[in-house]
Amino acid sequence: MKVYLTDGTSFECGGYKALDSGGVVLTADKKRKHVVGYVPADALVYVLPDDVAPGDSLAEDGVGDDAGDVSKDDEDEAEGDEDEAEAADDGDEHETGESGTDDPDSDDPDQTTVEAGVDPEVPGVTGVADGVAEHTHADLAARIDEVEGRVDGLDGRVDAMTEQLATGVSVGGVGAEAAAEEARDPEDPRNIRGIGEAYATRLRAAGIDTVSALREASDEELAAAADVSARRVTDWKRRAERYAEQQAADGNSEPESDVDTENETDADDATRDG
Repeated sequence: MKVYLTDGTSFECGGYKALDSGGVVLTADKKRKHVVGYVPADALVYVLPDDVAPGDSLAEDGVGDDAGDVSKDDEDEAEGDEDEAEAADDGDEHETGESGTDDPDSDDPDQTTVEAGVDPEVPGVTGVADGVAEHTHADLAARIDEVEGRVDGLDGRVDAMTEQLATGVSVGGVGAEAAAEEARDPEDPRNIRGIGEAYATRLRAAGIDTVSALREASDEELAAAADVSARRVTDWKRRAERYAEQQAADGNSEPESDVDTENETDADDATRDG
């Protein structure tokens, strides 16, 4: 078939599909499976079979030379050939048991152009999957947030279990673990529930090595330093505030190390001697 344009140019195509807008979608084959282009109504003169000339054939058939209209007889003939080819193709699919999907030769112009990858911005061609794409994106975003929260929770549990296991297999077993807890500085970030050795190491590397520093740091700084989500940072900050309040109420009654006790004893002795 040949396509004739208002600027005098013409070119060949295998088939076409007329749109409500007056334009046509051009395909490389009669079955209209391979879209190769689009011609708007204001640029189209007519589409003719290869054996019909653009001038004499229209006058002899009595169709007239009204620009912008596709020959009715030619269109009916082309569509008849296409229907026969489609029917034969459908019969082959039923015989081989491969017919289980939507008809690729559907007369729906929107579906045809979307499946073929035609630009939806072309006048007369509209997309059909915009709403579905937005809905899918929202579902994915919600799912990602949910999974991220679960991962954060599991991450904290794994960190705590790893620390307990490392302490349990060390020399001294439970006794060594108790001694380590007693010797730990009250300002050690590991005193905050959910912060184990792994997270504490990351925080120290960023200069956040005390509970006070953790409380004063911004959410963005903590998230970047420990490589955690904003939700986990919020939990840490809340627990750090609660820990600080408990420390103030208890008068900083955490067990002290032997060095601290010895220093305080020396200070008391010096006061008495004075």
